[in-house]
Amino acid sequence: MDIQGILSTLFPLLPKVLVIALVFLGVISLLYMVYRKRGGKRRFSVVQFVAAYLLMMWFGLVMMLTTFSRGANFEGWVNFRLFSGYLSAWNQWSLSEFQLIIFNMMMFMPLGFLLPLLSMRMQRFTPVLVVSLSVTIGIELLQMLSGRGIFELDDIFHNTIGSVAGYLVMQAILSSIAKRKLDFKSTGLALCIPMAFVILFTSALAVYQSKELGNLSIRPAIKQNMTGVDVQLDAKLPEQGQPVALYVNHRIYNLEYGERMAALVQQSFSLQQQEKRVDGMNRIWSFADNSGNPYTFNYNLKDGGWQLYSENREEMRLSKEELTKHRAFYEKWMLDHDILPENTTFSTQDENTLRWDIRKPVDAVAGGETDFANGMVMLMPASTAQGAPSDLFYVMNQNEYVRKVEAISPVQAYAQVLGGDFYVYNNLKKGDRLRIEKYELAYTYDSKGYYQPVYRFIGTVNGEQWETLIPAMSNA
Repeated sequence: MDIQGILSTLFPLLPKVLVIALVFLGVISLLYMVYRKRGGKRRFSVVQFVAAYLLMMWFGLVMMLTTFSRGANFEGWVNFRLFSGYLSAWNQWSLSEFQLIIFNMMMFMPLGFLLPLLSMRMQRFTPVLVVSLSVTIGIELLQMLSGRGIFELDDIFHNTIGSVAGYLVMQAILSSIAKRKLDFKSTGLALCIPMAFVILFTSALAVYQSKELGNLSIRPAIKQNMTGVDVQLDAKLPEQGQPVALYVNHRIYNLEYGERMAALVQQSFSLQQQEKRVDGMNRIWSFADNSGNPYTFNYNLKDGGWQLYSENREEMRLSKEELTKHRAFYEKWMLDHDILPENTTFSTQDENTLRWDIRKPVDAVAGGETDFANGMVMLMPASTAQGAPSDLFYVMNQNEYVRKVEAISPVQAYAQVLGGDFYVYNNLKKGDRLRIEKYELAYTYDSKGYYQPVYRFIGTVNGEQWETLIPAMSNA
């Protein structure tokens, strides 16, 4: 989830949390009045009451966002690998994951910022650190025990750092107020944490931009612990690698291309744009036709594919004559806009879908030295002639030949599997049985659109189907 998704979840929760916090404040105020009437001498200032109210509101929002707004889907998962989130964001080269790291820090800044206003004791660093650690560890434990999240060391680290950053900002404010002038020392300390992360992310961007090739999302952020995992190899693996072709697709991770395709379907079918949003690796446009029927356009950064579909699409059956007429219209439209290769194979399916395919065998891709197209287009025609299609799924890749590269051998790739250096959705554990039945050369796109060779290992884990991809380039 990116910042936009987090905020869209957060804003509807604000009224509820506001009311709950007011109720708690009312209860505390009532108890305080009773305390004073019975001779209690300790007084609380307006600043302390406001700080307490804001802290209750903050805590309610955090609990709603991190726990109560989620389903119990995680089965007590834990991740004790510190900085694994950075590796995941790097491998994916994902803006949303970098945003999540920043948000996890910013989310806890109000805690460190407000705690010093509660009492003189809380103006010291150690109590704030202890409270911050206790709160974030408590939330992580609750997530794990309820199955509503993962107990992650990264989250504890970022939450605590965020709280410390908030504390340093408040200390700079309080110190400057006390001295009646800007306290440069405390202000400098308050800027240390933000500047450290600015330098970190700027350095990562500089390193990334200096590389020719992009990052591979198939690389794991966390290696599998293979201790006690029974691995059986049923395939014969060559010990020598071979030179293979490297390609590039300029439509991958290309926002300009996605925007151009969104504009194309909007103009071609007289759609009006309603909104645009980000959802992980997807860029999503909401449209409506002249009758107010809603449409969604979704561009996927990772594979350059896009889809236009009607929210109110209905299943229908078309005659051969109707399919032929629709084919002529949509095929001409795609050819006129240079988005359909001329040597595709046409077919129909389910009496309602037009399909164009072009496939090139992996052996020909690996050994070739020319540009090629690969992919498919699936289209469910509109109910009215020449209207926006009910569903248009487009993954037609245009790959440009770059050069030959050296590939590691399948034996070397298998050694990475034995070392646990591969991605799997559910982590392996002691007693699991991993059986590798075969391997094959394949290709996948990196974060800069390069079509890189990989080895695909196929088999089973405890009898269930399993496969994974291992980078094949010797210098990858």
